[in-house]
Amino acid sequence: MTLQLRVDEDREYSPCLGEGDSEANRIKMFGVKRRIALDVLMACWGLGTWLGVNGLYVQLPLLVERLPEGWALPSSMTVAIASANVGLLLYALLKRFVARVPDTAYIYGLLSVGLTALLLNSFLYTETAPIGGSDRSIAFLTLTFFTGLVGCTSSVLFYPYLRHFRDIYLTTYLVGEGLSGFIPSILALVQGVGGEPDCVPSADNSTLVPVYPPPRFDSTVFILLLAVLAALSLVSFALVDRCSAFNAERVAPSAVAKDDEAETQRESLLRPNWIGVMAMMACLNALMNGVLPSVQSYSCMPYGTQTYHLAVSLSTMANPLACLAGVWLRPVPSAALAAALAVTAVPFAYILTTALMSPAPPLLNTAGGDFLVIISWVVVMGVVSYARMWVYGWARRGGARGMRACGAVTQAGSAAGSITLFFIVNYTGAFTQPDVCPPVSI
Repeated sequence: MTLQLRVDEDREYSPCLGEGDSEANRIKMFGVKRRIALDVLMACWGLGTWLGVNGLYVQLPLLVERLPEGWALPSSMTVAIASANVGLLLYALLKRFVARVPDTAYIYGLLSVGLTALLLNSFLYTETAPIGGSDRSIAFLTLTFFTGLVGCTSSVLFYPYLRHFRDIYLTTYLVGEGLSGFIPSILALVQGVGGEPDCVPSADNSTLVPVYPPPRFDSTVFILLLAVLAALSLVSFALVDRCSAFNAERVAPSAVAKDDEAETQRESLLRPNWIGVMAMMACLNALMNGVLPSVQSYSCMPYGTQTYHLAVSLSTMANPLACLAGVWLRPVPSAALAAALAVTAVPFAYILTTALMSPAPPLLNTAGGDFLVIISWVVVMGVVSYARMWVYGWARRGGARGMRACGAVTQAGSAAGSITLFFIVNYTGAFTQPDVCPPVSI
């Protein structure tokens, strides 16, 4: 009877991801029967999923000033990360033709790739190469691609592995996944930005060149700190996977096999409600992982480096806070979620307005303008993050098949948004980056 409760996804309660109503189940989740050490390790493992990607994003206020792409760097990053979805195809091919290799081997390999990419990027991110007559940050973007492999592939690789543990540990894993944005944001706030640049004459006095005051520590140190956290994630997974002290928290293999057989009895994923929710998930991820990162520099940078830095850091923090809200609060009704998304259209429209009007957006050089653009980014990212969490919870009714479908749609939406905005930003002239320093008057 106890075993059946563990594997029955409809009966074990999770305030973030489940739909149970029993007070007894709630006590079982938050009482002494959970292993706090395993919770901590699950969170530390989840930390490594999007750590590298989120960490590099919060470093953008410094990187756009130093790498040759300038304000177009975020759109190039989103394409590099979207290209990492090739990891999903590679994983599918390996599962088909090398079926005997367990998922744990792929997880170890994936986390090791992410760790190695961060270590290399910390020393090579400034290396450029000429392409089409312009310098490009080839090393940075290539290593960003390998960093993105971890996050993109984790959507369909890590979640099924978690079925081998009690359902309550999926929640703490997702908290850790949210912390992959929160902790880099805290590091970025500690790091700070040097402030606005001073324009000084070049060596031949023909132009003015920007000289940026240094932050408390440079990007090399920041990315090395990310690598340390990625190593922590790898070690945490090794302990989760190999430590016999947590065997009591595992679901018996026979029960997992029985649950796999039950997949055929679940509702079809081609029903209208599934299609509608998956379409919403694709749109949410196109916004969060494609549209918003690509336009953030154009939306915020005209207000100053400090405003851009705060908008990036605080909006990135909204993701784990939304996840924590999902852990401790019951899921909102679908009508309430739809209303929240509708209201969020207002700050989203303001974000697009500031980006399209750059370098002269509304309320420029005013404290009100700075506050409004920062709060708009925080609200939009918070609501979109919570909506994504809501969809993940809803998709659990489809079991592992529903979670894999949700993961695939997540990456498809992200890729579509990233590629679309890359071409708009780089080839249409819709977004404008001004010169940092004015031309020398003759």
